[in-house]
Amino acid sequence: MTINVKAYANADDVLVAWQPDTWPNDWVGFQLERRNNITQQSIVLTNRIPPQPGEKPVADGGIPSTQSPFRRCIWTDHSVVDTDNVSYRVTAMKDGANGTFTPDPASVSAWTAPVVASGDAGGGLSAYFNRGTLMSQIVSRFVHGDTSDDSLRNFVKGLSDPANQARRYLSGDARHEILAFLHDADLRGSRIHAAIYEMNDEELVGALKPFGARGNVLLGNGSATNPDIAGELGGAGLTVKHRDLSNAGRSSPSVHNKFVVESDADGNAIRVLTGSTNWTTTGLCTQLNNVLIIENAVIAERFLDQWGKLVADGNAMPPALKASNSTPTIDGNISLYFAATNGEAEFQPVLDLIGNAKSGALFLMFMPGQSPLLEALLDRAQQNDIYVRGVVSTVMASKNGDIVSVGGEVVKSGAPAQSFHDDVQLPHGVSATNEPSWADVEFSVSQIRKAGMIAIVHSKTIVIDPFSDDCAVITGSHNFSVSASQKNDENLVIVRGNKALAQAYALHINGVYDHYSWRGYLGSRGNPDQIYSLDGWKPGGGKEQELDFWMEEPVPPRAHRGAAPQSSPARAAAKRKKAVKTSASKPAKKSPKQAKAKKSAKAARATATTTARKSKAKARKSKR
Repeated sequence: MTINVKAYANADDVLVAWQPDTWPNDWVGFQLERRNNITQQSIVLTNRIPPQPGEKPVADGGIPSTQSPFRRCIWTDHSVVDTDNVSYRVTAMKDGANGTFTPDPASVSAWTAPVVASGDAGGGLSAYFNRGTLMSQIVSRFVHGDTSDDSLRNFVKGLSDPANQARRYLSGDARHEILAFLHDADLRGSRIHAAIYEMNDEELVGALKPFGARGNVLLGNGSATNPDIAGELGGAGLTVKHRDLSNAGRSSPSVHNKFVVESDADGNAIRVLTGSTNWTTTGLCTQLNNVLIIENAVIAERFLDQWGKLVADGNAMPPALKASNSTPTIDGNISLYFAATNGEAEFQPVLDLIGNAKSGALFLMFMPGQSPLLEALLDRAQQNDIYVRGVVSTVMASKNGDIVSVGGEVVKSGAPAQSFHDDVQLPHGVSATNEPSWADVEFSVSQIRKAGMIAIVHSKTIVIDPFSDDCAVITGSHNFSVSASQKNDENLVIVRGNKALAQAYALHINGVYDHYSWRGYLGSRGNPDQIYSLDGWKPGGGKEQELDFWMEEPVPPRAHRGAAPQSSPARAAAKRKKAVKTSASKPAKKSPKQAKAKKSAKAARATATTTARKSKAKARKSKR
């Protein structure tokens, strides 16, 4: 027998997937080992799930997988650090005496090919991510299990302190690389031109000040900007400009870029930092975000040119700017669009990529509204001919701007109407009512809203066929929404053919998807003890498609279990609506607070369904 193993890395994690060629009935789990390829030392990785169902939480360091085997075939190793060169090996485990486990010596796999934990994807491209999930077990450990409102307020207050341990963890590589980008540019005596939607994080502000007269900042109309920031930067000698497309002090239409261009002393653009990360403490720590660094003179020069155009146009979006934005800048495998555009010009190449995907499409979206890109991805999920996984995060606000609900959807190809990974309210913590025996209660979305914050999936990323030479990554500041395309300042970057970059973003998306889908499963009263069974990973099991994808095997279409296949997008939308209705009919009695949250979530889902119908009607009309 053989266990085939693959490993993929980004700057923060390594995802390990394994697939046996046969499945002996006495296997109950797997031991996972990691080898440092520099020192040749190997360790057994630990599991945070106790050996048997019903047991209490394990120690913070976890328990070795020899004592509590992994009952799955995909695992993400979060304990690697930047530049680690590692390989992995898997051994099947059997039941032993007195509740112990013994290895099957005939099953020991070969070590994987070495992988390096690094943000550098080659070709002048680097990708970095934060860990901004407030509804998580690590946050529960930071607050020592105290998830009261007072504890949350104190926790959030501490996140603005650069020395705060939770801030450093949650902001992760995204914060580190923004600071490193600025620090290195300053050491070289370079100039910078930054266009930032909103800014209030004092550590990031402080990193701009050393540039003095070499620094240029265009502040957008984001509502979170500290009103003292412009004065601080101006007092340090930087040139500060303002742009407000609303012309009324509102945050929409949004001057929504988040980029910084580094130029040499002669004014030649060298590289650019972009992505989804707002320069706020919440952007760093309590929203999931990404940072992309592009070391390409042609692309950097186009960003620099855009900065000048935005400043020159003041608070306007004249036709000449939209026309310029609609023409991409292409250099090698990188295409760059700016918004607003004419006729949603930036969407067509993305729609082509989604429509031509051969094996998989993974995505994260924030507030996409009536997005043709989201509709195209949902259609591919319903067709079930490729592997599709995604998370959409939405926010509903009242007329005065107060957040009244935070919701969204977890999207999975091949899912029946009621299943693990289906429609859920997002974000969602592990509550006391559905808490597994080994888990801590987490902060809830309603608590976070009450504390004046929103915890959201703010990354805007689509990955197509990450294991193929024809792979693509689509990212930037763009929310993928029609309104952003028609009204906002945005940037959208498409990178083709860089598998290292595509796989780095795919790992990021997969981690977010797993986080919310598991909590959604628990929130719908799913049985947490299902993770003690390997059945779902075997041929014909519910996880077979996921495993085939990460093992780079063909992902054939799979019929929806327990339901007739959908024959049209309209029937697919009806099915999603029915799933929400059916799910809503079964809950146990809830507290007034839970009932109110549920009502808000229902309203958000209803709005999303209406949006989807309008978008499809619009698409049909345009085809006619």
